[in-house]
Amino acid sequence: MTLSSAPSVSIDCRHAGGNIRVLSVEDDHVLLEQDLRDTSNWWFYWNFSAFASSGKTIRFQFVNGEVVGPWGPAVSVDGVNWRWLGEASLLSREAFTYTFRNGGEKAYFCFCIPYQLYHFERYYARIAGHKEVSRGVLTHSELLRPVPLITLGNRKADRHIFFTARHHACESAPSYMLEGLFDALLAPDSSPILERFLLHYIPFMDMDGVENGDQGKSRIPHDHNRDYIEKPLYRSTAALMKYAEGLRTAVAIDCHSPYKWGERNDVPFFVKRDSPIKERIEALSGLLEQVSKERSDKDAIRHSSVHDINMGEDWNLPGSTTCASFFADAGAHLACSFELPYFGSGNPVYTPDNSRRLGQDFARALELFVLSM
Repeated sequence: MTLSSAPSVSIDCRHAGGNIRVLSVEDDHVLLEQDLRDTSNWWFYWNFSAFASSGKTIRFQFVNGEVVGPWGPAVSVDGVNWRWLGEASLLSREAFTYTFRNGGEKAYFCFCIPYQLYHFERYYARIAGHKEVSRGVLTHSELLRPVPLITLGNRKADRHIFFTARHHACESAPSYMLEGLFDALLAPDSSPILERFLLHYIPFMDMDGVENGDQGKSRIPHDHNRDYIEKPLYRSTAALMKYAEGLRTAVAIDCHSPYKWGERNDVPFFVKRDSPIKERIEALSGLLEQVSKERSDKDAIRHSSVHDINMGEDWNLPGSTTCASFFADAGAHLACSFELPYFGSGNPVYTPDNSRRLGQDFARALELFVLSM
């Protein structure tokens, strides 16, 4: 963590998910870069707060790559509720401006819209009283934080569905989608999934990375999503492997966000595997495409299976030691990753709200898929 201050503005990152290195603060111009910590490759996540005592316009300039998204930074005045600052704030993909209120204001800024433990706790408080929902602890992290494990559905079921997220700490977008997915399954008209299956959700596979503000991707010597090996490095991956051992897993979907932006990275997509799981992923993808395209709301996120990535294409190579590979090797009927972008292409702009609605569509597609099994 690096702190810096001047009469005009002070910068801090001592909050959940905070990540920044301050290089200089000169009047109304702040030079910054993302903190890569134990990351082996260049990555783009940052998250900081700034306080200004007067109503000045401050220029925030990044010096290590293009790391400001197309809708400007995410911004919050309380560190909990976030929105996009907007294209008008952009000077370039390396810089943005913000005008602070007269009399003093603290604002939070982030590469993407964050999803921290306190967001999950706020969501869990809404569903905790539902008879289908139970909460436990998968394990404790290296820093002894409890790693939440949520189960939904029929506790006597002999078939299981897994959803995992945040193997890469900064990939927050799918966390909002998953809220919508579970809301849809828990709606008053009982879901056939929850009648026939027990669903397991681990929202933070890299709990420490999420709260500490790590990139998480390409962590040295390898990250959590390359840790499904004989002797795992991380407590959460070891605990998940043990927990899932012997369960009859029907579906396992590990949720991610892709690279920062551009081409496929601006749209949702499934990461395919070899046959016969390939054809099952294609079936689920087709159902999600069908359901999501039936929406009439203008800002709906619509999935198109043409964007799915085939095994052997680009970075999707065989022989990986990922969560999806673990479940596939363990005999899951369907196991894959699903990628949801940070920003979208602008048609529409991705927000927590429409990401939740995509989650509702995902729930419906999943219901149709498992009913056909």
